[in-house]
Amino acid sequence: MSDTTYTIKQIADIAGVTTRTIRYYDQIDLLKPADIRVNGYRYYDRSSLLRLQQIMFFRELDLPLEDIRSIVNRPDFDLIDALKKHRITLQKQQTRLQRLLRTLDQTIDSLTGTGEMSEKDYFAGFDQSQYEEEVRARWGNTYQTTQSQQKWASYSPQQQEEIKAQSGQLIMRMVGSDPSASPEDAAIQQAVGEYFDYLNRYFYTCDLEFFRGLADMWVSDPRFAVNYERVRPGGAAFVREAVHHYCDTH
Repeated sequence: MSDTTYTIKQIADIAGVTTRTIRYYDQIDLLKPADIRVNGYRYYDRSSLLRLQQIMFFRELDLPLEDIRSIVNRPDFDLIDALKKHRITLQKQQTRLQRLLRTLDQTIDSLTGTGEMSEKDYFAGFDQSQYEEEVRARWGNTYQTTQSQQKWASYSPQQQEEIKAQSGQLIMRMVGSDPSASPEDAAIQQAVGEYFDYLNRYFYTCDLEFFRGLADMWVSDPRFAVNYERVRPGGAAFVREAVHHYCDTH
């Protein structure tokens, strides 16, 4: 298989995407062909298949193409490490969906007369305590929780998508594109400062002490750490150090 090459149509058919998608990925420097013949035809190989698989995994996790490009084009990008992280994330999603499916099936059975459920059973599939703890950890107190929820509800769906995209871009910049970068570097500190302003602008009033606590939580809570670890191993700890430096110097 290592010597096999594929035309643009063949690789598109294998992956179940369009040739237009493959050409676009080439255009934005996300998936380059392994070879371009003298006749201008693009050819792909096994590494191209694995690269396209990575792109599709990241898309399943709702990452924007710009962020995916930054991740897979990093000099220290580790394919095996990325696959392991995808597996962990998908296993968590699978567990959550299986729990919800059980509740769904039980609800159908109760409505069709083939089963019984108590009122509490209707919500057995929803781990609300998990989200309550997440909100408390993320926002710190009732005032900030309320403020964040009110602000978020006031945004249009388009605005919400734009805010999410901005968050992803800032995360990429805080982790840094250079593996040799230091948390104290000017570019990293600039990104951290912009993220601090981003929180205050779109979500809630955030002071430096609260910001420091958020950075600690990004490392200790895997649900948040994964946002930084996807970019590169140790990304969450790197950003925590960068935030602590920012808080110490402002």
